[in-house]
Amino acid sequence: MSTDELVSLDCPACRGNIHRPLNWFKQGGFTCPACGGRLTAFQFAAIVGELEQAFEKTVEEMLRGERRCDCNGCEKMAG
Repeated sequence: MSTDELVSLDCPACRGNIHRPLNWFKQGGFTCPACGGRLTAFQFAAIVGELEQAFEKTVEEMLRGERRCDCNGCEKMAG
């Protein structure tokens, strides 16, 4: 996943939505734009890791040509 990829995560303090590049959440420390609370990369490490894994899996599936869902739209496109 690109570190410039925009993501929206909730502030653990105020639950306000923080919409920033993924790399922003990896900084040592930063301030929530909604409440001004002090946050750390550690607070977001688990979700950032999950996002990166999901993105990598999606890229691998696209490269292999795997279908991502079973909706009618995909079936129409495949067949």
